[in-house]
Amino acid sequence: MNDPFNCFRELCSPDLGAVTADSLVTIAVKDSIDVAGMQSLHGSALFTDAQPATRDAPAVARVRAAGAIIVGKTNMTELACSTDGRNQHFGNVGNPLDPSRHPGGSSSGSAAAVASGMVDLALGSDTGGSIRVPAAACGIVGLKPTFGRIPTDGMSVCSTHLDHIGPMARTVGLVRWGLEVMEDPGWPLQSQNPSTLTVGVLQGPFLDRCSTDVLAAFEDSILALEAIGVTVRDIDLGIDLDGSTLVHATALSRDLFDRYGDRIAAAEPSQIGPELRAWADEYESIDDANYEAARREQQRLRSVVMAHMRAIDVLVTPTMREGVCLATEVLAQDRVVRTGNQEVFDMTGQPALTIPWGVDRNDLPLGLQLVGRMGEDGVVLGLGEALTAPT
Repeated sequence: MNDPFNCFRELCSPDLGAVTADSLVTIAVKDSIDVAGMQSLHGSALFTDAQPATRDAPAVARVRAAGAIIVGKTNMTELACSTDGRNQHFGNVGNPLDPSRHPGGSSSGSAAAVASGMVDLALGSDTGGSIRVPAAACGIVGLKPTFGRIPTDGMSVCSTHLDHIGPMARTVGLVRWGLEVMEDPGWPLQSQNPSTLTVGVLQGPFLDRCSTDVLAAFEDSILALEAIGVTVRDIDLGIDLDGSTLVHATALSRDLFDRYGDRIAAAEPSQIGPELRAWADEYESIDDANYEAARREQQRLRSVVMAHMRAIDVLVTPTMREGVCLATEVLAQDRVVRTGNQEVFDMTGQPALTIPWGVDRNDLPLGLQLVGRMGEDGVVLGLGEALTAPT
């Protein structure tokens, strides 16, 4: 397979089995998720000695059992600790829509493989926007499902209370299929006529530092919601997003470095990329008191958002606050511009879908994020389908 965008870390020879042409779905799997017979390197040089996985992660086993073809494992940022697609060990992923632009991360290769048409669907993971950022940057659909709906067994751990596995595809319908196949039994996939929904349009910090292109596209999305009969209300959650970003980083980093800190500390300098090194320097020593305070704040944030959503079915916000910048400029971009609108919903655990919505001044895609109540992934998907339906 020709891979001009460095999407794949490793390809496997698919076993077509009994799959028919009518049911053929090709799938790529992020390198942090186990595929039997293949190494899981997690985008890191620290794991080049890892043995091949002896079994599929449950999410992979379920798509395989549904008849999908596993094409290979996709490139990702190092230990999932970046949202810009850079990886000094296995090469940077290119954005298929414009290789001079960053593709988002950390599920960079998964998004690029879908956007370039190499696969129908890809598995990504999301701990702080790592499905939604690259999906938005590459102009595709990405779902972070309700926390716990898709099992994360067989995936490298960033944080057990923040990690999600989710599907990425070019259509909401195929993302829905991926969710239905991978989810644990017993989860209802609710549906609701979009015209009966009340949608909260997030104000305040969710719109701070948004570019004029993003704000214009977001205004268009409100008109589109009203056109399909949705009741629209402005809502301010009263959340300090800059503060919640610090809470997220504290909780995530303590979990990450508890798991990988010894390996990182013992590594040769060449085995650690600059962003992971900077992250380690800032966050590898988090004491119990700060960690517990961050976990309490996470619970408070969840309670605040849930209280607001008693009268709101879905929240809408821009996925990212700016368009996709040049890869050479991504280090200078404020990370919160890419992830600030997403991280809070990793902490609350709510389902969050990004769909392509509008373009920026460079004719590159922008994203619209739809966030539902806990467990109501089907409502979010239904609204996404209504908004993206051909007119």
